[in-house]
Amino acid sequence: MTTDTSTVIGLFERWTALWNGDFSQPESFLAPDFRIRFGSLPEGAPDTDALRGPSGIVELIARHRAESPGRRYAVEGVPVVDGGLGRVASCWYVTRADGSQKSGIDLLEVVDGRIASVWSVTGVRRFAA
Repeated sequence: MTTDTSTVIGLFERWTALWNGDFSQPESFLAPDFRIRFGSLPEGAPDTDALRGPSGIVELIARHRAESPGRRYAVEGVPVVDGGLGRVASCWYVTRADGSQKSGIDLLEVVDGRIASVWSVTGVRRFAA
């Protein structure tokens, strides 16, 4: 599987925009059987392993944004692309409404031009520069 670098980076940008509340046309960049896997979840968090498809992740993110308004997500640096595997990884950070920050790393798997899977690990603070 070979995937164009600019296409995959564009998908990461759409993924970040989704976390920032841009819920327009998720079907255009998320696969119908989309899955997300988080490295850890807070106690009482929903079972995201059972989540499937664009509507599932949009509902999760919308709920997250309603519970924690004012968050702004951004990519940290340039995503790293393995076009042969159709994967892109990037560090990201979020700035909360109070100005505090934390960061994480997402690995996206792209199949047929759309994000099929995401593995996401979030820290409790922002990575040191």
